[in-house]
Amino acid sequence: MSAYGEFAEYYDLLMQDAPYERWMTFLEQAMARYELRPRHIADLGCGTGKLSVQLFQQGYTVTGVDLSEDMLMIAQSKLERPSPKMRFLCQDLRELVLPEPCDLAISFCDSLSYLLEEDGLRATFARVRQNLKPNGCFLFDVHSEYKLREKLGNNVFYEVGDDVTYLWQSRFDAEKSQVEYDITFFAVEDEEDELYRRFQECHVQRAYPVEVLRGMLLDSGFTTVEVYADFAWDVPTESSERLFFVAR
Repeated sequence: MSAYGEFAEYYDLLMQDAPYERWMTFLEQAMARYELRPRHIADLGCGTGKLSVQLFQQGYTVTGVDLSEDMLMIAQSKLERPSPKMRFLCQDLRELVLPEPCDLAISFCDSLSYLLEEDGLRATFARVRQNLKPNGCFLFDVHSEYKLREKLGNNVFYEVGDDVTYLWQSRFDAEKSQVEYDITFFAVEDEEDELYRRFQECHVQRAYPVEVLRGMLLDSGFTTVEVYADFAWDVPTESSERLFFVAR
């Protein structure tokens, strides 16, 4: 499971076009559709806290959990003042322990796609189930194999910015249903002297078949599992790119 290192400093800048509003809309629709009235929400793989802080500002008690201390430091800095209703925990989701059970757990932005082994994913599902209150709900999304194979794999992405430029090269492994990303960053160190700092990170994501994920969730103690696609309430197809799970 990857932990963001130096990338954390530039994560929000490079993710400024990410569909956070669509994740929030999906969450709001899910709460209405399933008549969820959570008081305590756990944001798993919360990163720099974009959704965590927004939910806190809406009045929820929120626990944000991430493996990266660097990402959590940035998340914490987004709060105007400390509050017992907004906590950030540095934990591996495979060993998740919340201070108290939550009503709703969410994990968006394909965070769980970073779990490369089935045993690790099973352990995560089991820990989430154990940290949910009775009748609690778990919402998460993952990349589909189609997206890894056709959109992200064997490709090159780049962006030239004022503060940081990156080159993103990816390779798809069909046997493992995995994409490995090699990302090279050039960050401005001294604008006047045109000095840049170069650093690299490697990230890997894996896609799992829908029925494999459904079986893992049911084995972990969830009683109903429903799957949707691409920020809508549609049945997934072979060309769906992002899969949304609702486990209760």
